[in-house]
Amino acid sequence: MTAQTVPLYLVSGFLGSGKSSFLRNIIEEMGDCVKIGVVQNEFSSVNIDSGILAQSKKPFYVLEVNKGSVFCLCLLNDFIPSLAAFIEEFKPDKIFIEATGLADPLAILQMLNNPVLSGKTRFARAFTIIDAPVFVKQSGMLKSVLNQVRIADTVLVNKCDKISREEALSAGRRVRELNPFCNIEYSQFAKPDKNELEIIKSDCSNAQALTNIIVSDIKPLSSPPDIKVNTLVTAKKISARNLEKLTEILKPMMRAKGFVRMDDGSVKTIQAVNGDVSVMDYSLPVLRSELVFFGEEINLSSAEKLFDQ
Repeated sequence: MTAQTVPLYLVSGFLGSGKSSFLRNIIEEMGDCVKIGVVQNEFSSVNIDSGILAQSKKPFYVLEVNKGSVFCLCLLNDFIPSLAAFIEEFKPDKIFIEATGLADPLAILQMLNNPVLSGKTRFARAFTIIDAPVFVKQSGMLKSVLNQVRIADTVLVNKCDKISREEALSAGRRVRELNPFCNIEYSQFAKPDKNELEIIKSDCSNAQALTNIIVSDIKPLSSPPDIKVNTLVTAKKISARNLEKLTEILKPMMRAKGFVRMDDGSVKTIQAVNGDVSVMDYSLPVLRSELVFFGEEINLSSAEKLFDQ
C-alpha cells in the first residue's frame, strides 16, 4: 500500500459512548504490526482523550483538532491541510478519525472530496459506538446520533454489561431501524470482535453505508448541537475527601471527563456519563488538573474550590 491511498476509518458516537476505549483496543491489537495514525477531535480546548490513549504501550501517532468539529466549516480549512501534512510526515498505514461526540458526520463526503486529500486517502469503514443503556432515548432526541448510526458500516452496541440482554437487543433493533445495512456487534468496554479486526487488517474494506445515503440528505457543514461545554484547568491538587464531593457534582452532568492531581502525588482519571461516575488511577504524569463538562451548567467556582483545601 502506498502513502497516496491511506485507508481512513471514522470512529463516531455520542458523548461517553466509548470511542476512545475502542481506539485503545485497536492500538493494543495492531500497534506492533501496523503504523497507526489517530486524529482526535475534541469540541473543547482541552483534549482529555489523548491522555487516555497515551497509556497504551503500543506506538501510534496523533493529530489533535480541538475547539470544534472537524466536520464544521469553521475548522475545515485548517484541518484538511493539517491532515495532508500529517500523512506526509508520518506516513501511517491506517488513519482513525475519532470525531467529537457532538459531531454530525454526514458531511464527511464533502471533506474527503477535497482536492487536497484526493488520492491520499480512501474512506475504508465507518464505526459508530453507541451507549446501549441510553441509546433509544438519545436517538429520539438528537439528530447527530441518528446520523452517526446512518453513516456506520459497523455499530458497536456498547456497555452491554450494564443492562439486560433484552435491553441490549432493543438498542440493536433501534439501530437496525435507522440503518438496515450495517453490521451490529454487541460489546463490553468497546472491544471489537475478531471479524472486525480482520477486516481492518486486510485493507480490503470499502465503506458501504455512505452509498445508501441520498446526496440531498447531506446538509452543508454546520456546527454541533447547542450543548454547553465548560472546562476547568488548575495547577492545584485535590484531597480524597473533596474528590468524593466532586463526583457528586458530576452526577447530574450529561458527560464529564478529565484528570485530577491528588494531594498525595497520584493522578486519577474521571469519567462521568449520565450519572455513572468512575474514578481510576492514571499512570502517566500530568502538569495540571483538567476537566471538561458537557450539558447542564456547572458552578465552576464551586468545583474549583474543592482543589487545594
